[in-house]
Amino acid sequence: MNGELSRIRLNTRDGRPKYLVLRDALADQIAKGRWAAGSQLPAEDQLAEMASLSLGTVQRSLRMLADEGIVVRRHGIGTFVSDEQRPLGGPFRHFRFLDDATGETLPIYTRVVARYRVREAGRWTPLLDADEVVCIERTFSINREFELFVRLYFDATRFPDLVTVRESSLNGVSFKELLDRQYHQPTASYELTLQVLALPKEVCAALNLKSTIQGSLMEIVAHGRTGQALYVQDVFIPPNGRRLMISG
Repeated sequence: MNGELSRIRLNTRDGRPKYLVLRDALADQIAKGRWAAGSQLPAEDQLAEMASLSLGTVQRSLRMLADEGIVVRRHGIGTFVSDEQRPLGGPFRHFRFLDDATGETLPIYTRVVARYRVREAGRWTPLLDADEVVCIERTFSINREFELFVRLYFDATRFPDLVTVRESSLNGVSFKELLDRQYHQPTASYELTLQVLALPKEVCAALNLKSTIQGSLMEIVAHGRTGQALYVQDVFIPPNGRRLMISG
């Protein structure tokens, strides 16, 4: 490990918590191949020395990486880079694709494809009542059989870390769990609508589908305990051979 004990450069000037800055830095270094899949990270005290941070901060960052499936922590042995992409934690409360043979929920793998500020008004405007709305676009791979295209809209002022964190660090992340853990904003209920429609051309392009294909749009509003909308989500679902279970 001694050859790896070079400094970890952190940008702490944007005011974000140090544990989150370190978490992003480690995720970035893993993505760039500094530590390959299956390899062991330096020990916690070594990471603290490399980043000039406290041991508690390092441990909190590693817990986040473990929760998101980027690393695996083995008690008494160390922390290792995950050797494969892990499915999103769940199952989702509001929709689940089922295996016909077993009735079990199929795993979902997520990937961020874009993040941008929303200039135009939409159905999210009165629901979020925000001065600045940001959209995160993701693909959901269902058991690696087919993909969904998802747009998630949120208040950038209310959840600023989601605007500044590296996009790749949001892969495989459950926003429901993230908002609960990081902002203490648990989701209390969902409002759902479902319609059949011709999938938009940009959605078909993102999913490598024919531009005239029919599919479904699930519109989701996640509400907090006081009834306020935490985020608004559009899920575009192409034709597939799996059953979809929906619950509010």
